[in-house]
Amino acid sequence: MIDIGRMARALCVALACAALPAGAALAQGKLRTGTIGTVTYASGGNSVDERAALETMRAAFNLRLAFAVHDTGAKLGNVALVVEDVRQGPVFKLAGSGPLVYLKLPPGTYTVSATSKGVEQRRRVTLDRFGEARELFIYWVP
Repeated sequence: MIDIGRMARALCVALACAALPAGAALAQGKLRTGTIGTVTYASGGNSVDERAALETMRAAFNLRLAFAVHDTGAKLGNVALVVEDVRQGPVFKLAGSGPLVYLKLPPGTYTVSATSKGVEQRRRVTLDRFGEARELFIYWVP
């Protein structure tokens, strides 16, 4: 059964996010959106409402990250995130991100560095000019 109230709240959050000026952040729980440099982002997902709001924005982002604990699959927030263009250096930094982070980046090859509790995970990802979205699931061993 569809929860119309939840869908309406998610739509309101998505519309509010779309109206934000560059560099702004929206605080609903821990859902954050905005632009850092040239990178538009959305980060959160701790609650059902946050995940629903992020789902409504999903198509607007070409790199979607999810952070979790390896054995249990428990969502992991409060991750320090750095995205570097392999040719130009850092293009995005966000402390306390996750457990879901959606990014809109130009085509290119990037190194994603995510750090939780002092343990860094690094992944390389290439985003092509055709705009196909990529998803990275990054897990930490407890």
